[in-house]
Amino acid sequence: MDKFDDATKTLGYTVLEGDPRYSSFSAEMKFVSVSETSSEAIWTATYEPVGDMGPPEHIKQIVVLVFKTLERAVLARKTLSHTEVLDASPDAIWEACKHADELLPKAMPEFFASSTFLQGHGEPGSIRVVKMGPGRKKCRRNLVTSSLLAH
Repeated sequence: MDKFDDATKTLGYTVLEGDPRYSSFSAEMKFVSVSETSSEAIWTATYEPVGDMGPPEHIKQIVVLVFKTLERAVLARKTLSHTEVLDASPDAIWEACKHADELLPKAMPEFFASSTFLQGHGEPGSIRVVKMGPGRKKCRRNLVTSSLLAH
């Protein structure tokens, strides 16, 4: 965890190991009030691909599932962003984010097998190990199938 800011409802993280397709990968999630009962969820990832690897669409799809539905994303060579309006206040979404390490494996075990902190408890400097479930592979297959059907 690089950032966990209650005031701005922003969290940031860096992936230290895991996906050999990217030599570096960091992301930030921010929750902004749209109205008293809805929020805009913004996910931005910055990455360095290995070789000619393109944007991390498979990772975005998992984030989109967390945020509920896919909305048109703006793609650039090294930045991928997604915005979603959620039916909950920023305070409620932020509280759920604080417990995402417990909530996501229970709510979406097909994508998140487990999430544990090796160091810290979610504050900046914490290190969390997230083990992905079998749904990650289905996501990738669905993206490839959708991409082939679209052409």
